[in-house]
Amino acid sequence: MSTVRSQGRRSLLKVGIALSLVVPAPAWAAQPGESSSGWKTESAASADGDTVVLDDSPEPAKRSKSSGKKKAPKAQPREAMIKAQVEKAEAERAPLQDQAQQLSDAGNLEGAVGLLAGGAEALRDPVLHLAAADARQKLARKRSADQAKAEWEASLRHIDRADALLAANSGGAVDGLRVNPDDLETMHAWSVELRGAADGALPDLVRRTNPVRRNARGELIAGSIFLAGGLAALGVMGGGIYLSKSADRELPKADGNPEYLAPLEAQKKQGDTMIAAGAVAGVLGVALGVTLVALGATDFKKARQEQLARLRVAPAVSPTFGGLFLSARF
Repeated sequence: MSTVRSQGRRSLLKVGIALSLVVPAPAWAAQPGESSSGWKTESAASADGDTVVLDDSPEPAKRSKSSGKKKAPKAQPREAMIKAQVEKAEAERAPLQDQAQQLSDAGNLEGAVGLLAGGAEALRDPVLHLAAADARQKLARKRSADQAKAEWEASLRHIDRADALLAANSGGAVDGLRVNPDDLETMHAWSVELRGAADGALPDLVRRTNPVRRNARGELIAGSIFLAGGLAALGVMGGGIYLSKSADRELPKADGNPEYLAPLEAQKKQGDTMIAAGAVAGVLGVALGVTLVALGATDFKKARQEQLARLRVAPAVSPTFGGLFLSARF
């Protein structure tokens, strides 16, 4: 009897071991806070009681609701820096430009020029330098010759400064950038236009206002007048010589006849007077004329050399070309 019981127990034990290997452990057998085999459990209240809901998607593999939305690409760091620098420069120059425009509209063009020029130097801004050059050229057209010449030359200095700053902006550095690289070609075109206007207006003003050239012109004119007068006086002297010689030839033929003698003596006297006056005036006139003409030619040559020495070399760089800008005023 005992043998039968022991055999039954062994059979039950074998069945229990087999079932434990085949059937998974129940959910309540897991450790607290954990779910068996990586499954998640959720308790849901129902009318029949608590039920266990199994979620067969592992937690790491879950996707968020927003995972389907595409994120916008971030701006490149360099492009963002360039944009920030350009916007900063525009914000700094805009108030100055607006105030200068108000002054210009009110008829105070001198104040607008001073405001733009000061802002351009303080901010090292090529756009303000070109705006100042443009304003100076407008002011020059309302000035006298001497003042206009100074304004045109000041506008050229602003243009040279703007070209140098634009060349620096073309180097690729972001720090200190004042102009959008896409606008560099437009800025260069504006610079060329302003420079052409200045180079077209200055030569005549230089001729009119250059003291050396003005003195040379006066000396040449005066020397020519004196030289012409001296030559005319020498001509008078020549005529006096002719009259005197003619009277000397006719006097022996008069034979003391007062009717012929008096006119011949008057002719000889007139000839002698013409010789004396013509000789003095002719010599002085020719001497002064030659001297003044020589001085005028020397001063004119000096003025020409000064104008030739006014040679400017400025860098010209843009995304499409590069080199040196060479200009001279004659």
